[in-house]
Amino acid sequence: MALSTPTLPQTPSAEAAHAVPGEPRRVNNLTLLEGKTFLATTVSGDIQPAGAPDVGFFYQDTRFLSYLELCFNGHRSVVLSASAHANQASQIELTARRDCARDSLDLPDNSIHIRREQVLGGRLFDRLTLKNYQLQPAPLELEFRFAADFFDVFQVRGMRRDRGGEYLAPRLEADSISFRYRGRDGVLRETLLRFHPAPDRLSPQAAFYRLRLESHQARTIELVIEPRVDARPPARLDPGLEAGRRRRQSEYQRWQAAATSLESSDDVFNACWQTAASDFFALGIPAGEAEATGAAPGEGTVLAAGIPWFATPFGRDSLIAGYQALMLQPRLAAETLQFLARYQGARECDRNDEQPGKIMHELRQGEMTRTGELPFNPYYGSIDATPLFLITLSELYQWTGDARLLAALAPAARRAMAWIERTCAANDGWLAYDRRSENGLVNQGWKDSWDAILHRNGEPAAPPIALCEVQGYVYDAHYRWSRLLRHLGESAEADRHRRLAAEFAHRFHREFWLHDERYYALALDRPQGPRAPWRPVRVVASNPGHLLWSRIAPAEPARAVADRLLRPGMFSGWGVRTLAAGEPVFNPLSYHRGSVWPHDNSLLAHGCALYGLQAPLERIFCGLFQTACHFRDYRLPELFVGVERREGDAPVHYPVSCSPQAWASGAIFLLLSSLLGLRPQAPRHELHIVNPHLPAPLQWLRLSHLQVGQSRVSLEFSRRGQRTFCNLLGVEGEPLKVTLDFRVPKTPAAGA
Repeated sequence: MALSTPTLPQTPSAEAAHAVPGEPRRVNNLTLLEGKTFLATTVSGDIQPAGAPDVGFFYQDTRFLSYLELCFNGHRSVVLSASAHANQASQIELTARRDCARDSLDLPDNSIHIRREQVLGGRLFDRLTLKNYQLQPAPLELEFRFAADFFDVFQVRGMRRDRGGEYLAPRLEADSISFRYRGRDGVLRETLLRFHPAPDRLSPQAAFYRLRLESHQARTIELVIEPRVDARPPARLDPGLEAGRRRRQSEYQRWQAAATSLESSDDVFNACWQTAASDFFALGIPAGEAEATGAAPGEGTVLAAGIPWFATPFGRDSLIAGYQALMLQPRLAAETLQFLARYQGARECDRNDEQPGKIMHELRQGEMTRTGELPFNPYYGSIDATPLFLITLSELYQWTGDARLLAALAPAARRAMAWIERTCAANDGWLAYDRRSENGLVNQGWKDSWDAILHRNGEPAAPPIALCEVQGYVYDAHYRWSRLLRHLGESAEADRHRRLAAEFAHRFHREFWLHDERYYALALDRPQGPRAPWRPVRVVASNPGHLLWSRIAPAEPARAVADRLLRPGMFSGWGVRTLAAGEPVFNPLSYHRGSVWPHDNSLLAHGCALYGLQAPLERIFCGLFQTACHFRDYRLPELFVGVERREGDAPVHYPVSCSPQAWASGAIFLLLSSLLGLRPQAPRHELHIVNPHLPAPLQWLRLSHLQVGQSRVSLEFSRRGQRTFCNLLGVEGEPLKVTLDFRVPKTPAAGA
């Protein structure tokens, strides 16, 4: 029996959003994450799309549960506190409202305590423990309301479809209900809800319990929700909530033991580090779960970009996040590179913008991808993922000195460089993009919204578009590949790429530098066709800050860029905006034209460190650290609104910002690595610490088990006045030469 799209159960009269008493920071959704499975709820543990459209229980890019509400006598419970531990388990403390007792008008407030525990273990375990703290019995009517829409994640984001698949009649048993949907891709998706004990009444809309709690009596009710695809459950299924909790805790403890640990004088900074580290653990998708349709399962993990919209491998995002987190755990970058190499472009295909040697942008498994409505199996519409592959590989080699991994990835690196050279040759020497896929992205840099690249008069840049930061990546990729080629014993080819890097840098500065602005153009476009001159996009944006990271800018222009980034029009007080406030197309509430992105800021600050510019580095760090203090668990969001900071203000939240987001969480690691001046040279068994600087919030900081090659080093930094001191606490494993270097650097060489 085919049914129409399910409607949500009727809810009680509108009530104000739940608040956590005494919580000084913003109350975000609670998020649990394991591989390609994640749960996003309100702080009550409910799934209520009307107030929060990004909530739900998701598996393989599909929302398997779209509505879940817990009610007592027709009313929502009152939230006392809520927390999600390391993205693994939520614990929510609730109480029933006073009028929930049907036969007593004098029931004291807060006499019924409900502990709600939610844990992922392949399934979702949702356990309620109710206890009556009054002296007389308490009759209660408990109700779970639910619905399953089986929307593709892109539908959840708002994308319309002409038609969907078939909703089949739910299957009801005494203690369970199964929602079923056969998509247009022919796949049968099923959501199984099983209750223990069995409810008194079960319908396709709700499960109903009539309870009587004696004085100080406790009762437990558990709901288990299992997603299935063509009758197959997830590969890893824990038998129960406690087993799932123990397994995830054990996995996290092993992961922590292999990662760098931190302790500092500031408890808030310690918590910020721990949150970011747990985010990286949670965002690691086992390769076998992330594969494209029909692909053989791989090994290791790959970093997902973020929750809820980007719980899948990305090229650019995963590479930058891996680069940021090298000081935490180099294996994250290594396994991400290996995964992306497996999906490197092998053919010319306009449908998904694939080309030989190109690194993919995005890989999805949902219905809209499987039907061909979207080109994401995988999609290659990213101009910067390919040079970033080479940059991340080079930096990983500096941290690990892993010659076997370098040899294994060298063929993919050669193909990537060949794609860069071919694409530059076809665009007058620039790495430029022009969408070929009908359903692909119009803009293909990191600012990839359709209106991200505009001229000052509001005219969209016309393809082909050569973004300034991408040209910096090309320069850096040539220079770094030259260094890797020397390690591979190919000196002549290494010399060629070094010459190409120098020639490219000279031409880039000549064509992109705006003398009247003393700043670099955001991009060049060419609206009049192949023989027309390139036209600069003259808006002042954050993109030129990435040129400091790639080290393509000469010393004086680099200082001018850093100075401009910290002026009031660009620096909001919380961070550097994506676009200057004085530009006619500035919009602080937009996605890319005036908002603040933590990952963007971390790359700008990292570039400042490479040029020895400590003041802007510290200012960006302090702004982002203060921002994190306003978010749950001190977690930086994907982005936030770029309005000007005033005294007493809090950062203004972007309504659909992802959290956790890998490269936002990674910002803390790259910022700290830049402040401490960590410059590993693992192939030479060396670690250089250049111009270390602890910012004002930190008096001392200790890193333990920092991995450099086959060595584990522990360091302590302390600040006295304006000076920062470093002590070597110990080295485990292979010998490592650690040098402390205070200097005023000249223009840094790429890859140094």
